[in-house]
Amino acid sequence: MIEVLFVCTGNMCRSPMAESLFQARLLRDYPQLAPFVLAHSAGTSAVEGNPASSAAVQTMDLWGTDLSGHRAGELNPNLLRGADLVVAMAREHLLAIGRMHPDALAKSVALKHVAGVEDELLERLGEETVLDEEGVRRRLGRAFEELRKLSPQNGFLADVESRASDIIDPIGGSLRVYLGVAEDIDKSLEAAMRVFFGEPHGRP
Repeated sequence: MIEVLFVCTGNMCRSPMAESLFQARLLRDYPQLAPFVLAHSAGTSAVEGNPASSAAVQTMDLWGTDLSGHRAGELNPNLLRGADLVVAMAREHLLAIGRMHPDALAKSVALKHVAGVEDELLERLGEETVLDEEGVRRRLGRAFEELRKLSPQNGFLADVESRASDIIDPIGGSLRVYLGVAEDIDKSLEAAMRVFFGEPHGRP
């Protein structure tokens, strides 16, 4: 099993939406990987058991996915140890991961950062579609090797000097703000999944 862990602050907005959008894209674009790629999420300051924010639930309803049953979970070292890929919503979450479990930074990246260097990574990795679990593990390993070459910033795979790597926190914002954040997450996921899994299955 390949475990993908999405991390934000409260695990009520960004990371649950990312988890849900990732699962939807996985089933649509990479159905051959769905049996063994598992997504889940956690928050660096989450209160265990909190539901997703009502605006996040509404937003995902409009995207055709259901967050009503989501309950927040707090990030911990065991989750980080068990994950094969850790996707942070912002730079602050990478810092928290580094404090909690430094070794996990080797498999952690800010979502918008990997999306921002998609072209360079695909040039190095190629676009061949990954078809099996071993292929995913190999591709992830190669992707992180190339990410480190492109982003030699003390082990943090993000643009640490600017907000370019951050998905904004929509908590307290309007439904319009949440929809914009979901669009940002989904667009970034499309690029990141192409990096990690190759060309979507069945596309030319």
